[in-house]
Amino acid sequence: MDFDRMRRWTRELIAIDSVTGREAQLALWLERELPARGWTVELDQVSPGRLNLLARFDAAPPSLLFNTHLDTVPEAYGPDEDSVRLYGRGACDTKGILAAMLEALEDARNAGRQGLGLLLVVGEERDHSGAIHAGRTLPTPATLVVGEPTENVFLKSQKGLLSAQLCAAGIEGHSGYPENFDSAVDKLLPVLERLRRASWLAQHSAAGTTVNFAMLEGGNAFNKVAGAASAHMLFRLAEPAVEVIRRTEESLGLLPDGVHLEWYRAESSDPVDGIDVLPDHPCGVAAFGTDLPYFDWSPQRKFLVGPGSIQQAHRDVVGGDRQRGEWIDKNAQEDGARLYRELIERCCR
Repeated sequence: MDFDRMRRWTRELIAIDSVTGREAQLALWLERELPARGWTVELDQVSPGRLNLLARFDAAPPSLLFNTHLDTVPEAYGPDEDSVRLYGRGACDTKGILAAMLEALEDARNAGRQGLGLLLVVGEERDHSGAIHAGRTLPTPATLVVGEPTENVFLKSQKGLLSAQLCAAGIEGHSGYPENFDSAVDKLLPVLERLRRASWLAQHSAAGTTVNFAMLEGGNAFNKVAGAASAHMLFRLAEPAVEVIRRTEESLGLLPDGVHLEWYRAESSDPVDGIDVLPDHPCGVAAFGTDLPYFDWSPQRKFLVGPGSIQQAHRDVVGGDRQRGEWIDKNAQEDGARLYRELIERCCR
């Protein structure tokens, strides 16, 4: 494998803005560049201006299909590098992974392996529209390899996702006379505290279901009793969504007048178990979402693995310090390409 080329391609991929909704530029660039490396490329419109890309070496549909996503979170920046790392939006999530996949697949093709393909999809960072579309329009591969930054650890399961919103309504008025009004904030906070202290919720990603409280809002002026308040909750599920809903409602108990709970259960929200691993490699659990359950395929084998760390994903450069932004370790990227190559050999055997 040509690791200098892999790093060069990583830099070129990072330089193309492919924030969700703007992936077309990257897809069209790959459509121009990949044929020179021996690939046959097909573009498939998911929605206006949104293009999935399927690349393969053979005429037949790929039996061993590698996949990752074209889109990144906002905003695009980079590339940059030093002797150890490559920096920029998408460095680990997932343009560095894409470059590693290309090197492994091309090396395997040059060694005579057949039935290999690469599927790049839009929308993973927002609505999984590309994966959903591909699952409806492409045949099921025998083996699917989804690339995400897992530190080259095979993930044997993926947590589910469930969101909710607590809303409170009160009576607003002058803050100097709170006894005459009804604070929505005062109603909301004790309810949140009940759930925050629930013993069944884990405080560590490896220990079970976790919840994140965010986007807390209440009132519209500091000198008014709040007439409305709300808080969003995002659960990372280690158990089915219906069970978490039951546990949550039991923990909250009878809600005060004016407080109500709204659930937003996404498609494919339950945990994904039974993801394949290589027995002599480390494995773990994904506490983040991926496209894997949204293809609606049932391949004989499915893997979730890639170089880079999820801890570096989605990070912005702060104060010009590139090390506080997104990056991928060059040695880890090389190890990831070697791991993908090994995976191909094992699957082909």
